[in-house]
Amino acid sequence: MTASQKAPQKNVPLGPLNPINPVTRVTHRHVEVDGVRVFYREAGPADAPTLLLLHGFPSASHQFRRLIDTLGTRYHLVAPDYPGFGHTEAPADFTYTFERLTDVVEGFVQALGLSRFTLYAFDFGGPVGLRLATRHPEWIAGLIVQNANAYTEGLSELAQGMIANRPGVEGAESRVAEILVLPVTRGQYEGGTTDPALIAPDGWTLDQHFLDLPGRKDAQIALALDYHSNVELYPAWQQWLREHRPPTLVLWGTGDAFFTEAGARAYLRDLPEARIHLFRTGHFALEEKLPEIAPLIADFVDSLPAPLRIAVIGASGHLGGAVAREATARGHRVTPLGRTDADITDPASIAAAVTGHDAVVASVKGPDRLVPRGAGALLEALPAADVPRLVFLGGGGSLEGPDGRRFVDSPDFPAAYLETARDQTEALDLLRATDTPVEWTYVSPPPMHLTPGPRTGTYRVEARDTPLTDPDGHSSISLGDLASAVVDALEQRTFVRRRITLGY
Repeated sequence: MTASQKAPQKNVPLGPLNPINPVTRVTHRHVEVDGVRVFYREAGPADAPTLLLLHGFPSASHQFRRLIDTLGTRYHLVAPDYPGFGHTEAPADFTYTFERLTDVVEGFVQALGLSRFTLYAFDFGGPVGLRLATRHPEWIAGLIVQNANAYTEGLSELAQGMIANRPGVEGAESRVAEILVLPVTRGQYEGGTTDPALIAPDGWTLDQHFLDLPGRKDAQIALALDYHSNVELYPAWQQWLREHRPPTLVLWGTGDAFFTEAGARAYLRDLPEARIHLFRTGHFALEEKLPEIAPLIADFVDSLPAPLRIAVIGASGHLGGAVAREATARGHRVTPLGRTDADITDPASIAAAVTGHDAVVASVKGPDRLVPRGAGALLEALPAADVPRLVFLGGGGSLEGPDGRRFVDSPDFPAAYLETARDQTEALDLLRATDTPVEWTYVSPPPMHLTPGPRTGTYRVEARDTPLTDPDGHSSISLGDLASAVVDALEQRTFVRRRITLGY
């Protein structure tokens, strides 16, 4: 749904209640993360799609109680309290910054063994959640943004005034302390709503209870003085959205005193396919508009792509193995194929091995032109097996230098890699020249610097014939980042019939 379709939505029934278990069963537990005793709520079938619910200020996981009750028989819902919020217990020397909150949430996710989920980010959940997403893009199956700002145009004058409070600014702490009182807490719930009678007093009452606990106001002041660090990361988060293009649902209360409607619309700049719904309500949109919002969430989660079935030819090698591990970590169903499983030069053998898969990743190396012969066999086999997608892990020797000449044609090209590089170049030429229904992507690492190392998520990917270089002219990528980019291309179905390369 586009931004032009922004009227408040009519209530859409979620369907009949499960006659066996019509009421959501919610558990309340703690888990230890780096000395922090994290409280969380959990509901729903463990094998159902997971939603990680990240709360805002000055609330905690209790803000999601009605949403959990509504969707908890259908999805797996997990809602933690951050340090300094709700029932979570942090040590006295805990440092309250958004980086540290993210560290704890990251450890929480790992402690629960969550490997793939839809991230619901509200208010403070935006900076925590987007930090988490940039650290672990493979975790994010979808993104639900509810009044969580990532664009400067979404900051109201009131918000800009609060963000100006930072360490060293005279009077900053006292100005922040002024908003940590009951009238302001209540105003965040009722402000901007169309019918205050629909806003239960429980939320702001419980929020204020936690705010008034010993040490909690100091924690909130420290976080408020650190909020400027979030704005400084806006460009990096926007770049992540552009590069990773997670399926996204934006829900926004237009009466929010802090985050304006322009902040909701700004997501379309980097996510043109995002669904945006605007509601005439305030900051805590779920309090008044849950009947309209819950069906939108259910429809969005149900629309997310199912795990892919990926056959990886050459999964025992460095490149193929890294891609297989990355795809498995993201919840996809991976079939590793070796020489005993399929003959890469025999279309019939390949077709028999890959039938029933959504995509094939091929990492091929060997004598007697094995690479181009394998590329030709794949182009013949995949249509016969009804497999639409191919990612071919090639080489960087076919990339072009500043003089327009391919590196493999340079007299300085290392002799030890020359035969393989020529074969990989021939395979690329074959893919480009063949009229095929196969949606192929050819991956060229940097010519010399594919290095061991984990995924960082900070790489760049482009469809081009020259290397991607850093400001010093160097072109490099880690094995983990290359694998991440390959799985991104499979999930997002990008760079079809294009050669891509990567770099920092």
